Amino acid sequence: MSNQNLPPNPLEAIELVKRVVDTAKAALPESVSADLRENLKAAIEDVIRDLETVTREELEVQKAVLAKTRDKVDRMEQTITELERRLAED
Repeated sequence: MSNQNLPPNPLEAIELVKRVVDTAKAALPESVSADLRENLKAAIEDVIRDLETVTREELEVQKAVLAKTRDKVDRMEQTITELERRLAED
């Protein structure tokens, strides 16, 4: 499935899918909608996979890595500032 026709924002894509589902539910009898619901669920899962989303766990891991990196950069900046101060004194 190509994601060329999907909205660029995942929230917009989800909203679009909700509108499609609501329209389909209103237009079809209940007996058909159960079958349709399963097909739409599979299609929605495909769309979400195409959006290249990450799991909550992956996001939390990346946030931890970023925080650690930010801390390291801050310490390096302090070291550089201190070294520049020492050089200026000499």
